[in-house]
Amino acid sequence: MSKKIVKPKEGPIQGLPIYRLVPSIVTIVALCVGLTSLRYGFDSKWDQSLLLLIVAAFLDGMDGRIARYLKATSDFGAQLDSLADFVNFGVVPAVVIYLWSLNAIEIKGVGWGFVLVYAVCMALRLARFNTMAEAKYEWQDKFFLGVPAPFGAMLIVLPMMLEIQFPAVEWLSNPWIIGAYMLLVAFAMASRVPTFSIKKIQISKENMTILLAFIGFLVASLVINPWLTLSIICASYIISIPFSAYIFVQRYKK
Repeated sequence: MSKKIVKPKEGPIQGLPIYRLVPSIVTIVALCVGLTSLRYGFDSKWDQSLLLLIVAAFLDGMDGRIARYLKATSDFGAQLDSLADFVNFGVVPAVVIYLWSLNAIEIKGVGWGFVLVYAVCMALRLARFNTMAEAKYEWQDKFFLGVPAPFGAMLIVLPMMLEIQFPAVEWLSNPWIIGAYMLLVAFAMASRVPTFSIKKIQISKENMTILLAFIGFLVASLVINPWLTLSIICASYIISIPFSAYIFVQRYKK
């Protein structure tokens, strides 16, 4: 005798407050901006491509903060953000660099091989970040392991920004130099080298005025000469990596 299947009674449909969708909307916008950067790369419009990539990086930094501010964090949002990060920072900048320089390598497949290595290292970097999200280490508020995804993307397009700023310097677009540099950035992302995190840096009231003045100066510099300013920021970050590793070892490896 077959048993009668009793379906549970359906309750009222629970709506989702629109504000909880805001972080995911920002992530989707960032993804669209990043993919549009790739489209301009296909058209060899390097300035526009770089500009959109920077906007995508900015939006990527905002969606998580918006989610925490609105108390709208979710597993879905976290997974969507991670996938968008891989596209915007693992695929788009690498393909743009390939279109700009690496496709000039005469040995077939070598230029694309640099792209693949970078993309794989980005995937490993994001996977490690996701698996460590639930862990609680003493150093997590002050350090990352490896170069973060947005900075990795900014670093590999640094030669493009310098070439736009200094077009007379021909070796800045040399595909072999670019390929070697891309590998260095890729391994830095996948490595366990400690790098500074500014997520929870606290500024004293005494230094608040200085910080605001510096931000104003930075914004003015970006408006007046964006590529040189961004290049200096990237160079400063590269210089900071040995110091972050030294401070990490002194503070947490005793």
